[in-house]
Amino acid sequence: MDGTTARVLVLAPHADDAEFGLGAAFLRWQAEYEPWVRVVIAACGDYVRSDGRPVQATERLAESARALSYLGVREIENAHWFAENQGFSCDYAGMVTGIEKQLETFRPDMVFTCLPSFNQDHKVLFDATITAFRNGYPDLYAYEYPGNAWGPPPPEFGRKYLPADERHVEAKIKALAMHKSQFDSRAAVVDPEAARTLARQRGAEIGVPFAELCYVVREIG
Repeated sequence: MDGTTARVLVLAPHADDAEFGLGAAFLRWQAEYEPWVRVVIAACGDYVRSDGRPVQATERLAESARALSYLGVREIENAHWFAENQGFSCDYAGMVTGIEKQLETFRPDMVFTCLPSFNQDHKVLFDATITAFRNGYPDLYAYEYPGNAWGPPPPEFGRKYLPADERHVEAKIKALAMHKSQFDSRAAVVDPEAARTLARQRGAEIGVPFAELCYVVREIG
């Protein structure tokens, strides 16, 4: 980001994906700039976890509000573009229009969307973002999260590292732990500690303690 202010739009398939992908960056940006960050969550609705535990939409969104506010995000919107884990049944044209409206009304300097993964919600949101950008718009990046280890291979080129220090990562882990509906009493690979491990690995790749990684989809200037 250039200058002292920046408007950043983050498109998240689910409540917790923005934190997984950019939780440390949210805090670093606050220390270096005056960012106005808006997170738009695509999925909403009651559903049942893979271990049988029911999760209510109100519970999930309340957790997201607490976690993102803790990380300094100024705006949180629930788009309701599709139900949890039912991205392929969405109104695709309506979602593209919704993303375009976000771009036109918020006028971000930078946009971050998710990398596609094994999860249909991630794939459809990424594809819809690409479609929405067909006529231009600002710089676009795709952020990763631990679950991307299983799914389509990431781009071979265009890596953009976002360095972080231990304080940023610890705050990111604390924010992720606020998503109790996802992680309490559940043995899972994709959990807050997986985010720490991934941040340490990305940091080692560029010679710093921790980092988050995204990929350049379109960058102008």
